[in-house]
Amino acid sequence: MLTQAIRVFDFLKIKYPDNAHLKAIYLYPLGIALILTIGATFVAIKFNGNYFTSERFGDLFTLLAILPGFYIASLSAIAAINSDAIDKIINEEAAPYLIKTEPNRSETFPQPLKRRVFLTMLFAYLSAISLLLALFLTVTRFVYSLDIIKDKLILDSVSGNCFSISIFFVLSLITLFFITQLIILTLVGINYLGYKGLVED
Repeated sequence: MLTQAIRVFDFLKIKYPDNAHLKAIYLYPLGIALILTIGATFVAIKFNGNYFTSERFGDLFTLLAILPGFYIASLSAIAAINSDAIDKIINEEAAPYLIKTEPNRSETFPQPLKRRVFLTMLFAYLSAISLLLALFLTVTRFVYSLDIIKDKLILDSVSGNCFSISIFFVLSLITLFFITQLIILTLVGINYLGYKGLVED
């Protein structure tokens, strides 16, 4: 059962001939998140603010909370698409692929992915990440709201000490990394659903 649950992250096993996925999944989100985190930390120290506890952050939190439903609905849409194009291999000259093993043999081979399989894996991953991110932010906001935490660690005031600043920086980096990754990968998925999944290459 646990193995099946972990398989929602199999999207991260997809490989590309030119390693383009490393930029979209890791490098770009990390770079953007780092810049935004530095900016958010500077603002938090300068104005003694913490956006995790801000009421305005609730709008973003609400959006993240409904995203899993959107992604699950997208999975249903993918299954319902009736088009020959979506069941063809993506860009056959440089197709994304998974490393598979031959039955009863140790040899491995690259298996090019069809659009439907790729999109299914993508939106399953996005569903899982958005759900976990919403839970992560729920716990973070709850911890910041505890009086004992505020009194002992001064986490309600980001500019209070180096420890609270470090905690804020790490939590912000994690949050903004996955939010940026969600945005980039969602745009990739929408592109395939809205156009490339319905026409020939």
